[in-house]
Amino acid sequence: HQHDTVIQPLLATLHTVKQGTISILSRSIMIKQLLQKIPGGQNVQAFVGTSILIGLCAIPVFAKDTKTGHDLFSQEKPQAIVDSESKLRKDYMDTKKERQQQQQQ
Repeated sequence: HQHDTVIQPLLATLHTVKQGTISILSRSIMIKQLLQKIPGGQNVQAFVGTSILIGLCAIPVFAKDTKTGHDLFSQEKPQAIVDSESKLRKDYMDTKKERQQQQQQ
């Protein structure tokens, strides 16, 4: 009876893994059948399949609806920061010019 308490969860896990593997294999077969309908050799089919996969992976990058610099992994500065930095730079250059003019007089 002790072995049943150990074996039952293992069998349940194995069944779940088996179902997942079957699901993945059935999807692979569907994808293979779709790719085989593309005219051309195996290289053409591989190129088309790879291009579609890369295109699908790029959709979230180009279809984002957030402002520049506001998404989670953005490496760009938000527009408000860019504007404030340019204003600070302009103010600094103006004061620098004023000091140079005062020193020349």
